[in-house]
Amino acid sequence: MQGVGDVRSWTSLEPDAELAGRLERSLAVEPLEVPTRVCVGTVAQLDSGSRFDTLLYIDVLEHIDDDRSELAGAGERLRAGGRLVVLAPAHNALYSEFDRAIGHFRRYDRGMMRRIAPSGLVERHSEYLDAAGMLLSLGNRLVLRSGQPTLGQVRFWDRRVVPVSRVLDPLLGRMVGKSVLMVWERVE
Repeated sequence: MQGVGDVRSWTSLEPDAELAGRLERSLAVEPLEVPTRVCVGTVAQLDSGSRFDTLLYIDVLEHIDDDRSELAGAGERLRAGGRLVVLAPAHNALYSEFDRAIGHFRRYDRGMMRRIAPSGLVERHSEYLDAAGMLLSLGNRLVLRSGQPTLGQVRFWDRRVVPVSRVLDPLLGRMVGKSVLMVWERVE
């Protein structure tokens, strides 16, 4: 995999036009070191001849109804040796009012990810992340049933829960967590 210094350009796909606009405005104020373009849409709206070294889906796939087709399109747009990286909320048992409120269709586990993996790609890595967060997500699902976290809850998560998970995740072999990370590679 190429290092950060090898990046020649970024293409950011955002299905929500308002969020894409916010990203463009942010990049106009603080541009990246490499050329960056923002496109409204998903991989289906890209030129069919476009090829990429890496495609990242960071907390995105759960918002796409036809996730299998989305990943198939992503797989088709990878160069040989290219990587598809997906980070998504884990475990449908944790699906809560919060998930529904922010437009999640589902949560995933490794088995679900493997079933929707694009053809022509080989799994290179999988793990769960945020073990401490999984317990809090379960608490929200069963007790709080909150549809929107407060600013205080977000700060607590960032300042207290994430550091605990950074210690717990390796101790638990990254076998437990509220997020699942999958990496596939085009081997053709």
